[in-house]
Amino acid sequence: MKNYVILKTYCEKIFLVGSGNFWYEENEIGNDNSWYYKIFRGTLFSLYGFMTILEIMAVIFGNFPEDEKRDCVTFAVSHTIVMIKIFSVVSNKELIRTMNRNMVNICEPYEEPKLMADKYRIVKLNVMAYFCVVYGSAVCFVLEGLRKLFDGSHFVTVVTYYPTFEDNSICATGFRILTTVMLMLMMMTMIVSVDSFTMAYLIMLKYKFITLRHYLEGITEDFHKMNNSGNSRLAAERLTNGLVEGIVMHKDLLRMAKDIDQAFGTVIALQLCLSSGSAVSLLLQFALSDQLTFVAGMKIIFFVVALFFLLGLFLCNAGEITYQASLLADTIFYCGWHACVPQPPPLRNLRRLVLLACAQAQRPLIMKAFKMIQLSYSTFLQVLRGTYSVFALFYAQHK
Repeated sequence: MKNYVILKTYCEKIFLVGSGNFWYEENEIGNDNSWYYKIFRGTLFSLYGFMTILEIMAVIFGNFPEDEKRDCVTFAVSHTIVMIKIFSVVSNKELIRTMNRNMVNICEPYEEPKLMADKYRIVKLNVMAYFCVVYGSAVCFVLEGLRKLFDGSHFVTVVTYYPTFEDNSICATGFRILTTVMLMLMMMTMIVSVDSFTMAYLIMLKYKFITLRHYLEGITEDFHKMNNSGNSRLAAERLTNGLVEGIVMHKDLLRMAKDIDQAFGTVIALQLCLSSGSAVSLLLQFALSDQLTFVAGMKIIFFVVALFFLLGLFLCNAGEITYQASLLADTIFYCGWHACVPQPPPLRNLRRLVLLACAQAQRPLIMKAFKMIQLSYSTFLQVLRGTYSVFALFYAQHK
């Protein structure tokens, strides 16, 4: 049961990074209501919040060189959005626990091992790639801080209101190292509890629709085999019962799509804003800076790649859900209803079932950000083009 394995593994990791117990089975992972776990979670999130507040204060009140000021603005904006994303997921814990149960159970008897193996592989590859890109950017920030230290300045990654630029005391150095450690921990919480978790849900829902389509194709093939063998009445009865079960699964998947929008819609919407907004600022830094070192350039490139890689995962998988859901109408229509012997009352009317099922499947399942921006391949391309256009405009003005 790959869905069970994927989701339980995620919930175990989410519990370890302090976001709580999202698993629907009691006493399987841990007790997030215990006093020691509450202390652990409260301390961790308080440190995240304290660091973010100091970054915001540094933007407003701090007096730093130009390069540190740019990094300060970048981190203050991105970490504020990260905190909102984390709290939006944590606040929907009970809903996500229910969603985990439904994601495991819906279509579970008809999931094909090969299809599930492909899904597991895709989720794993995407998570690993995103992890490498995010921590690649973080490592570049650390290396740039070390370069400044060896050049006679001080080590710094996260620019905060305290310590000031001139403060090179032991306490200031220790605080800068502490904020670096907190940065690494925050990135882990962000990746595990929010970004890759949302991405995994989108991929799993996509494969649920593929499984449903394969199920409908399977009952159609079984009907034709049985009908051609001369047992037309039994074939019609089995097709009717199978179609009813497919309709129920389709309704469950549509409800799951609404739950995903409620639980993770804020995450996707904020990522859309962060990717398009921050990328322009970062690209301008890269293009306009005359004294940009190789490591400093790499940290900007990794940051931009991470932003758009995650956005691409969100939008393209959401678009794939829309596409896979749109294929169900044709699959239902060609199920073989026209070759069925009419069923006398009180048996179900197969033709009416097909009509209702096709009408339901033809309603486009479109996931949106802010209830108005369609999440699809075309939106991703529009964001890329729009970001480049804004960057080119500002670059031309500065030149």
